[in-house]
Amino acid sequence: MLKFLTACLGALGALYLLMRIKFPWLYGDIKFLSIAIKTVIQIEKSKRKKELPIDLFERTADKFCHKPMIIHKERSYSFIEVDKMANKVANVALGLGLKQGDTVAIMVYNEPAFVWTWFGFEKIGVEVAFLTFNQRKKPLLHSIISSEAKAVFFNSGPELYAAIDDIAEDLENIDLYTFDSSDVEISSRFRRLNLELKASPEDRIPRSMRSNVTVMSTNCLIFTSGTTGLPKPVIVTHLKCLFAGFLLAYRTSTTSDDILYTCLPLYHSAGSMFGVGSIRRYGITMVLSERFSASRFFHDCRQHNVTIIQYIGEMCRYLVNTPKSANDTDHLVTAAIGNGLRKDIWSEFQTRFKIDNIIEIYGATELSFGFGNLFNEVGATGRITPLLKILLPIAFIKFDSDANQPVRNDKGRCVPVDTGEPGLLIIRFDKRMPTEGYKNKEEENKKRFLYSVFKDGDKYINSGDLLYIDKDYYVYFYDRLGDTFRWKGENVSTTEVANTISELSFVADTCVYGVKVPGCEGRAGMATIHLVDSDNFEPTEEMVCKIMEQCRTQLAGYAIPRFVRFTRFLDITSTFKQMKTTLKREGFDINLTMEPIYYFDIRHKKYCQIDKNIYSNIIDKHINF
Repeated sequence: MLKFLTACLGALGALYLLMRIKFPWLYGDIKFLSIAIKTVIQIEKSKRKKELPIDLFERTADKFCHKPMIIHKERSYSFIEVDKMANKVANVALGLGLKQGDTVAIMVYNEPAFVWTWFGFEKIGVEVAFLTFNQRKKPLLHSIISSEAKAVFFNSGPELYAAIDDIAEDLENIDLYTFDSSDVEISSRFRRLNLELKASPEDRIPRSMRSNVTVMSTNCLIFTSGTTGLPKPVIVTHLKCLFAGFLLAYRTSTTSDDILYTCLPLYHSAGSMFGVGSIRRYGITMVLSERFSASRFFHDCRQHNVTIIQYIGEMCRYLVNTPKSANDTDHLVTAAIGNGLRKDIWSEFQTRFKIDNIIEIYGATELSFGFGNLFNEVGATGRITPLLKILLPIAFIKFDSDANQPVRNDKGRCVPVDTGEPGLLIIRFDKRMPTEGYKNKEEENKKRFLYSVFKDGDKYINSGDLLYIDKDYYVYFYDRLGDTFRWKGENVSTTEVANTISELSFVADTCVYGVKVPGCEGRAGMATIHLVDSDNFEPTEEMVCKIMEQCRTQLAGYAIPRFVRFTRFLDITSTFKQMKTTLKREGFDINLTMEPIYYFDIRHKKYCQIDKNIYSNIIDKHINF
């Protein structure tokens, strides 16, 4: 018997060693699949119980009651406080005649009011469009109109009132409400609701008020620049919100005792769907900051005993650029979760601040698929092994950037990429997946699909992203396709920026694209301008000033081009599409062109012409952008 047991143990040991040698990735696959299976089981349970995200929150609020849910500006708001405020908002909304299926738009800063306003509308089945609070004029107007909101609600702050008031005359048949209790004078076009909110009942709203809402109904609209033009409202279902709440499942040790720090805007999916979604799911506490501050970031983490931080890559660069301090590691943060962290920043950030786990996530608001790096592999967004390639509904295919379409072989089929080769990520379509895309953008949504990819009749979703897989099966983000680029953690629409600049009378045409800048994540905006006077590409000082003024007043700060070039002509294709390849390759390198190039001097808020000295300072990272 002893010999038999010894033989069995020996065989198991040999099998284990064989698996480690032949399939070293198998343990990671088991870890990933266990997380995925647990998530699906929980989601299916919610679907059977017809449980919406707001039902999950109410259950969590009942469980944790007086536990801090949000800490903001030194004040703590318990789960029950937020629930009661959400009930007040819901009752006010009912009094205004809003009902299941209606859509409203909210414009609220990063503060607890964003959460309870959102939750309040959820309680009565009203869809909520998250307006970007730094949008102005045309982009803001477009966002409100395209959401089909019956009303706009905004919170305190003269800036928010001024932004809405500036476009109020174009918002016909849309009610404008504010919860602002300040002494700021408002026009008769607006209605203050602060007194109604104060007097509103805080009793919980019956589930019958949202009885017609299902997990496939729209929960909220989150705006993204998509691939072209002005902001587009992405439909986010209740099901997608339930899935998003499992973000912290990538950190398998997450419990209700964890404290999450976020300074990401709540109008984006990272802050709302994932950050706030984690509160609903796990009952954790969120420390919510108004905005990112490199000097206060870890101070806040120390003060509030934060254990998990949310990031975008740009934030981490600013943090490692702060002066080193003896208390850099004096904190309780054990995990950072987010996206866009560059390889060169990753190691320095993790080592300097001694953060055990960095969980880089890949995903997009428009997609119903994502993956994450569970293994601390520097720079990777996940791992797609041979086993996962079989099990997961994804593929990476060759893409022709010049033709702006996937490469197909002589049989008309798409071609998988080789190891290490950037490829377009595509996701196999499944009717069970929430893939609603943009609201009222049927033609735009159709463009997201690829047909007969590997066989007749198959259908895939185009992610719009290029990624590559290395020899160890780790996945790395490479670039984003289409007419957007990412800067300061935001997607910038080239069409919106080009149209804004082209409104100037002396501008004939504008071509906008993103360029790499040493030491910066993403791509900085660059505009090449063709003046009306086609014989002249030397702008006057007045022209340059007017371009700066136009960009500052019409665009969000992150969308202002960091570089401006003036050209005699812009190359176009036979279908009148701008040819950007050469312009992108030349970038802001004054050694590659005789045409004048300017850069955005942030300190003095003006465009200054680049000479050899300035160019060297940019390359050597002595000029900040």
